[in-house]
Amino acid sequence: MTRSLAADDAAELIRRAYEVGPPRPRPLPHAPPGWRVQEQAAGGTVAGRLLGKSALVTGAARGIGRATAELFASEGARLVLSDRDGPGLAQLREALALTPGGVESVVGDVAEPADARRMIETAVRRYGRLDVLVANAGIIPFGNVLEATPESWDQVMAVDGRGMFLTCKYAIEAMLATGGGAIVCLSSISGLAGQRNQAAYGPAKFVASGLTKHLAIEWAGHGIRVNAVAPGTIKTDRVRLLGEEPGGASYLDAIRRMHPMGRLGEPVEVAQAILFLASDEASFITGAILPVDGGYLAQ
Repeated sequence: MTRSLAADDAAELIRRAYEVGPPRPRPLPHAPPGWRVQEQAAGGTVAGRLLGKSALVTGAARGIGRATAELFASEGARLVLSDRDGPGLAQLREALALTPGGVESVVGDVAEPADARRMIETAVRRYGRLDVLVANAGIIPFGNVLEATPESWDQVMAVDGRGMFLTCKYAIEAMLATGGGAIVCLSSISGLAGQRNQAAYGPAKFVASGLTKHLAIEWAGHGIRVNAVAPGTIKTDRVRLLGEEPGGASYLDAIRRMHPMGRLGEPVEVAQAILFLASDEASFITGAILPVDGGYLAQ
């Protein structure tokens, strides 16, 4: 079983991997059993799973996006982070300021073509290429079809559907110029099975699942892998806020019981699955939609 190093040990490993000049002998941090490292012949340099790869994470300011950005940083990625939440994005960038691979941020809306293109172009301009896209940006309106409005439908389809389409489109253009890459889309259990009170959100996530499969087939021969994760109910800020709404606590308790593992997921648990699909460890996987759902879809 692969395990994670403590944050200070991971940072030291990545810092050494980026050192310029001949390696200097230095004892390795104490890696726990099962920690997977890649040692190069000259000097025993240790590399993270995304070492030197440029990665764009959309919707990075909080929740699954933030957990993914933090995990990618610990694995050596050169990051571009985007979100509509400027202050939240600035706070994350400051937290990751010492990341050896570098961090850029882009405040923008994935549903706007100019903004979506600017996110991709930032990675190409700063790092010379784009290797990984995590198409995570999304909104989660709750409600049945009688409660949903044409405006709420358009809003969720703009961000979760159109935004994913645009970022994937411009990412593929960039990846074709440099020989390939990996895209991980954020679908949901609601994008693979019907659920109550998901009349707008669920269909938007079916868009994510369908886009993943079609793009995977279209671009597999060009070195571009496209996969998705399908999280169950995850303890993001949006889900936590539900507990404060009338009837929210009982609703969350019922949702918790629907997951065979008897709990809700943590953002970092989804981030770990995203990391796997983005890394070379998943080099023969494309078109997959990986549930991260505590067994929900196995019922």
